[in-house]
Amino acid sequence: MERHDWITADAEAAETGRDVIGLYARTDGGAAAFGAQGGGEPAAALQDVLASLDVRWTDGTKTAAAAIRRDNALVVTARALNAVRLASAGTADLFGVTPATGAVGRLFELMQAAGCGVTDDLRARLREMRAPAVLAFGRLAAVLAQPEAPVVFEWATPAGDCRAVDADARLLREVSAYIDATETTSVFVPVRGSLTALNAAGRTFRLEGDDGRGYAGKLSAKLRRRYIRPEAALPVLPAAAEAVIERRTVYKASIDEETTVDVLTELDTDPGLDRDETLQALRELHARLDAALEQDGGYEQPSPVTADDYAELAEVAARLDASNPLKGARRELHPGDVADMRSLLAEGRPIGRLAAAEGGAHAADGDGEDGYDAGPAARAARQKAAAERQKLTVAAYADIVKLAGRLANMIGDLEREPS
Repeated sequence: MERHDWITADAEAAETGRDVIGLYARTDGGAAAFGAQGGGEPAAALQDVLASLDVRWTDGTKTAAAAIRRDNALVVTARALNAVRLASAGTADLFGVTPATGAVGRLFELMQAAGCGVTDDLRARLREMRAPAVLAFGRLAAVLAQPEAPVVFEWATPAGDCRAVDADARLLREVSAYIDATETTSVFVPVRGSLTALNAAGRTFRLEGDDGRGYAGKLSAKLRRRYIRPEAALPVLPAAAEAVIERRTVYKASIDEETTVDVLTELDTDPGLDRDETLQALRELHARLDAALEQDGGYEQPSPVTADDYAELAEVAARLDASNPLKGARRELHPGDVADMRSLLAEGRPIGRLAAAEGGAHAADGDGEDGYDAGPAARAARQKAAAERQKLTVAAYADIVKLAGRLANMIGDLEREPS
């Protein structure tokens, strides 16, 4: 039906007892307008705005209640190429007011303000509105701008009032763009901690940082592609990890709302030895070794390396030697220091032989306890063992001094700023 065959909006409102809304695009015939969309999109956009403008929809709820949507429902009563007319689903009471009248009135005032573009008046109105209403109005403005022509928004009430406002498509697009506009800032945060959740299909992750902070958000497209493949090896959780997280802060001025999203952009679940833990272990071992060397008067005194010291030194050396030289604490250390430490602590080298002798000597040292004398043969054996340990100490002394120097070098490397 052509628009010139329609009854007037005020006549339809009076006849049906419903609020009537007309949308008319001033096109020069043949231009794509509301009729090309079947009238559905304007109706849906209008209903969303009306529901959001209903005073019963409060800040405490995220979506409109069923009663609010029912009371603000619209039905299409006529359509043409460049026009669509809708009526409220509910009818008027004795005072000529339908359940949707209040929301339609507030929408009409918004359309009047939007007809002048993004002005101080419109900004002030939007600031007073709830965020869902602002966003819904932005979507409606985009829909009404689609015909690329001036749009007439007409409203007729069962009480006999009929008003209309013209809005230029360009200004409506400006309003929609203003409402949708966001400012995004990003900071990249390096994190070391424990990866506790990774869902490639859902693009989600959770990581607990060593500093006690938790991070949860989305995987970057690159990481999702890495882990979504059927042949991808997923880390066994929880897993030690080094990561880079992009923290995106999005600010939407039209509703004065700021949201923050964490995006995992880089992930390494084989980060190597922890820098701080390794530094602490090396400091403790060096302090004990250095103190023993300072007390030692040279070759005449007992060994400065106990069996327990040797076991701890060898364990740290083995961990360093086995770790990835491009990651973690190992990345900061000179390869020569790591190799020398491992070599100096080899079982067949003087320090290793001395530690073995020290460990085996404890049982023999207890033979004379409680005044018990094992006899000349036992005393001779102890003296021989002591002489052997002294010879091993003399042989190992230079290596012990060299080992202390290597430990000092590695401590210095780890105390510098990471490369």
